[in-house]
Amino acid sequence: MTSPAQTIVIDNVRVFDGAAVVAGETVSVVITGNTIASVGDAGDAENVSRHIDGGGRWLIPGLIDGHAHLSIIAAPHDLQQLSWDEIGARMAVRSEETLMHGFTTVRDLGGPVFGLKRAIDAGVVVGPRIFPSGAFISQTSGHGDFRQPTDQHPFLDGASSNMQRLGYFRLVDGPAQVLAAVRENLRNGATQVKLMGSGGVGSDFDPIDSVQFRPEEIRAATGALADWGTYAGAHLHNDAAIRRALENGVLSIDHASEMTDATMRLLKEKGAYMNPQFGWNKLVMQAGFLSEFQLEKASIVIDNVDENVRLVKKHDVDITFNIDAFGPYSLWASVTAAEFTERQKYFSSEEILRQATSITAGLVEMSGKRNPYRGKLGVIREDALADLLIVDGNPLEDVSVLADPDNLRLIMKDGKIYKNTLD
Repeated sequence: MTSPAQTIVIDNVRVFDGAAVVAGETVSVVITGNTIASVGDAGDAENVSRHIDGGGRWLIPGLIDGHAHLSIIAAPHDLQQLSWDEIGARMAVRSEETLMHGFTTVRDLGGPVFGLKRAIDAGVVVGPRIFPSGAFISQTSGHGDFRQPTDQHPFLDGASSNMQRLGYFRLVDGPAQVLAAVRENLRNGATQVKLMGSGGVGSDFDPIDSVQFRPEEIRAATGALADWGTYAGAHLHNDAAIRRALENGVLSIDHASEMTDATMRLLKEKGAYMNPQFGWNKLVMQAGFLSEFQLEKASIVIDNVDENVRLVKKHDVDITFNIDAFGPYSLWASVTAAEFTERQKYFSSEEILRQATSITAGLVEMSGKRNPYRGKLGVIREDALADLLIVDGNPLEDVSVLADPDNLRLIMKDGKIYKNTLD
């Protein structure tokens, strides 16, 4: 006979449910197994194994990062020199650090994390739920072409590079190669796939204004993904590339740093998500590993932020929470913290909390039948997955309290407690 699922009762908490405050007074939340059983009154909860007193603090949903890179644990040029066993060890550490910063779910938008995801799901490694994309899919000379200057081309010369061998990127040209790369990522377990649709900051060869992948190449990807019930996200900076992506079926516009009024309208008409980041805009010029060419590209991105936010507010677009943090720990942690503080220049704390919970949950759940996690994310409601944080301070008044992981007094993922400093 199967034993009944154990129940945890969290008492005396004020609840932000991902969209709004549940009640003005403190309430109780009942968790049975990995699911929220009730919000409000513990009532006649059975098989209670533990009571936790929240002390009147705020209980919020686990945070969701819509653009993570758990496998990019060093600068790209340093990854070229690392062995897989060292990268894997560092990924496990980065995974636990991510959860300890309150992120119970991430959409990993490029890199070899399929094994890490399986290890986390099996309980071997501590970390967030991962919605993996697999290798970046890039055209030759695109933003995902991270070959060293002397590396030969995988198809023209039959060569490869360390990062490509490890599964960080695939160089493809033409619809047939795009189809093969997308299908290979799906075979490996991708919940969505990422295309490199425009020039980017951290790459060596492509101008920021370059438009990447022809329309027929994009359609090859989005069509193959639709056949599997999921979608394409794309790295996109300039307006022409964003329009091309939207017109050809891309549903997640990541970075989106240079948009016109007409393109913002098109994004809303298509029902696509806009997934910009703000923390990097403060720290990118101090990253320390960018060339002069890359710094010039970064300045173009930064100069467009205010106009982009103006259009977001004009068209009432709900943006998601994108950190895009990678590299050594100090840089990763700084960018993660800055994402909360920099957003405060443009949005209220409550708006940012919605972005980091229920809104980004909608983005990751676009993976439909490819979603490996059954249950609602980003909310505190009956039957939702029990991903919960108890916070020192009031994040609805000052969301920057989430920038310091020491303010997280309880971290629960899937009904399991990973941190508790309340008792």
